[in-house]
Amino acid sequence: MVNYIAAVCRQGTGLIDPGKANIPCTNANDQTVQTIFFVVFGIIGGLLLVFMVIAGARYALSKGEPDNIQQAKNELKYTLIGIAIVALAAAIVNFVINNIQT
Repeated sequence: MVNYIAAVCRQGTGLIDPGKANIPCTNANDQTVQTIFFVVFGIIGGLLLVFMVIAGARYALSKGEPDNIQQAKNELKYTLIGIAIVALAAAIVNFVINNIQT
């Protein structure tokens, strides 16, 4: 394992040939990284949408019980906070990737 790590570290220096060391090489550009991030953010956003629908259903079906209403409100509040965090993270990633100087 140590030899593999050392080979990976030396790969960019030209001291070894990656093909001879069996080191996997990928050519990822900014668009690839951005696509990966936005797919992950989309999946998380979809899950948060499902959680928001569930929280809304719990609120509607709480039958006026204060404990159930409060629990549903908390779930909805935390889901909206999660959506805001994901949206902010997507904006930050988009800003950073678009402004990287290569």
